[in-house]
Amino acid sequence: MIPKIGDWVRSYSTGIWQIYRILDYRSKDPVTGKEVEKTTIFSKRFVSDSFKRSFKEECCDPAFVHLLVPAEKLELDTFIDNNPDLYQKFIDHEPKKIDCIYNARIGVPEHRDSQMIADKIKSLGPIKDIEINSKLHELGFNTKAMPSWTVQFVSTGFECVGGYLSFRFLRVLEQ
Repeated sequence: MIPKIGDWVRSYSTGIWQIYRILDYRSKDPVTGKEVEKTTIFSKRFVSDSFKRSFKEECCDPAFVHLLVPAEKLELDTFIDNNPDLYQKFIDHEPKKIDCIYNARIGVPEHRDSQMIADKIKSLGPIKDIEINSKLHELGFNTKAMPSWTVQFVSTGFECVGGYLSFRFLRVLEQ
């Protein structure tokens, strides 16, 4: 069964989680570099495995998300019936936005001036992950050279435009 918004699940991290967002989009496969269909599941944790309050949010690939088995769901329902105030706090809890980070590699330039690089890359504006490396090449950066620095882009709150995550330049990380 495919999970849906509102389902109680086990997720990547421990505890009992509830799905609050499912995002389908097109993205670059990090292994092949090809464009693929991708889904990210966003969930918020209600309780730890020992049924202690443990509000938190996370997102992950659907492969890490599994519906509660019937015995777990029954135990959760009983816990909710016995703890209505805690459950209401959970319902009222707004999860924090989760960002998606894309790290691109560029060869360390001879001038070794990260601010000059940042100023040049800022001109890219919103960009799809599948376009980042080609745009870096257009700006004159070598994305395969060693040694390298990391150019970091962020999609705030997994912002999607036209079916693709929309990234903006964040910073240059010197290594």
